[in-house]
Amino acid sequence: MGKRKFVSFTFLSFVLLFISACTSIDKKVISAAEFKILVERDECIIVDVRTPDEFMGGHIADAATIDLYNETFEHRFRFIDTAQCLALYCRSGKRSAQALHILETELGFTNLAHLQGGITAWENADYELVKN
Repeated sequence: MGKRKFVSFTFLSFVLLFISACTSIDKKVISAAEFKILVERDECIIVDVRTPDEFMGGHIADAATIDLYNETFEHRFRFIDTAQCLALYCRSGKRSAQALHILETELGFTNLAHLQGGITAWENADYELVKN
């Protein structure tokens, strides 16, 4: 194989590896409609990773509140089976993506999803919120 073909093959291999890695991560990002199904099936623990004040302003029914930025965030998950389904959400999806990453890479959770677009997407789909 010539040097040019080898470089092209190597480059293509890296691109395909990168694309497949991104694709597997994106499977954990779900739409508001898919998230609603998880909520209704009652098979997952629904976790709101926003602040307590944000949670009190409106949240998905039966959601637990565990603030991503609280120093006890990781500790609060230590006694949950790592195979347990966890469905995470925040305001826009950014914090829930961070939480998913922490739970997967640092705590070994394997059954995770987070709401694409966060609670904003939930509201835009006209799904109900509990307001305290």
